[in-house]
Amino acid sequence: MSKQDVGLERVYTVPLSRAWITARHRRTRRAVNILREFAEHHMKSSEIKIETELNEELWKRGITKPPRRITVRMEKDEDGVVTISLPKKAKKEEPIEVPKEEAVPVEEKPVQAPEPAKTTAQPAVEVKAPKKTKKKAPARKKTKKS
Repeated sequence: MSKQDVGLERVYTVPLSRAWITARHRRTRRAVNILREFAEHHMKSSEIKIETELNEELWKRGITKPPRRITVRMEKDEDGVVTISLPKKAKKEEPIEVPKEEAVPVEEKPVQAPEPAKTTAQPAVEVKAPKKTKKKAPARKKTKKS
């Protein structure tokens, strides 16, 4: 193991769509195995640990519907153990409190409905719907009685 492998951290989007090829009752298990294989290949280590939050995210929709892809953070420590976790989310900034100004009374004006526009268009012509016809039921085949 070289010095550049020590303390290695990367963020990947892992495609899990191959898990959907397997039988329904094995899909999420297969997705976990695909994630392990991906980490083993890209981080060059056979010791892999999956954090609880990531495991719960994979199993959130049950065994039959794992996610199609998932973004993960992989960290490799000095001993060569790779820990897979969800990426850190940016902290939400708290809104700045603005002091409220005293309420100024606003004079209410009565709202008047707008007058209908006068048009010079011709009066509307009534369109008659086509007559409904009854459909005949298909004739039954006669069978011979023995």
